[in-house]
Amino acid sequence: MKELIKITEQNGNQAVSARELHKFLEITERFSSWFERMLQYGFTENIDYQGCEFFNTLANQALIDYALTLDCAKEISMLQRSERGKMARQYFIECEKQLRNGKFALPTTYKEALQSLLEEVEAKERLQAQNDLQRVELQKQAPKVAYYEDVLTSKSTYNANQIAKELGMSAVTLNKRLHELKVQYKQGGQWLLYHHHQDKGYTKTVTHTYTDSQGETRTSSSTVWTEKGREFIHSIIQ
Repeated sequence: MKELIKITEQNGNQAVSARELHKFLEITERFSSWFERMLQYGFTENIDYQGCEFFNTLANQALIDYALTLDCAKEISMLQRSERGKMARQYFIECEKQLRNGKFALPTTYKEALQSLLEEVEAKERLQAQNDLQRVELQKQAPKVAYYEDVLTSKSTYNANQIAKELGMSAVTLNKRLHELKVQYKQGGQWLLYHHHQDKGYTKTVTHTYTDSQGETRTSSSTVWTEKGREFIHSIIQ
């Protein structure tokens, strides 16, 4: 079974990083606000979860994470009322079955579990930072003329505004409808497809550089739709 969310063990009980769960569920709300809201459902500290602090070298600051029991993680996943939440809950249930069958080898102490959780979060953040840097470098190396010809004027891709006009609505309305239909969600200012629509060739991500008000060169990513994606939108928007 593919590991979707890392599970460790503390004192004989399974533990899940709240930050990793927050990321997997694709929650756009700030982690601290989201977790505080989740606690309002009646979870108890040192029973359902335990807090911990670690220093994030990328952010250069101390961050708070929480080790959740598997039952707590399942309930929080179910509370999201989303496809990702259902997927996480089913994943935890399947993990419990495999753990009972002795198919997982997990850390045996809370210290080991906590360290494992923190290392996992930091490793993923380092990988994301490396990917961001590589994307920026590739964009700097790509000639602007080639970018314009291959992406911006490509007849094989369409932005939301172009498709929205075909449907007689605004891009804002179209994006909202696609979100309501569980086709896409917004993260970091960019619309992305939910997992069940990924890898179908509906969209492409394009990146361009710009100069901000301080004179600094920045990058921005956006989603465009392929011809296949355009036909898909027409088929579900009446």
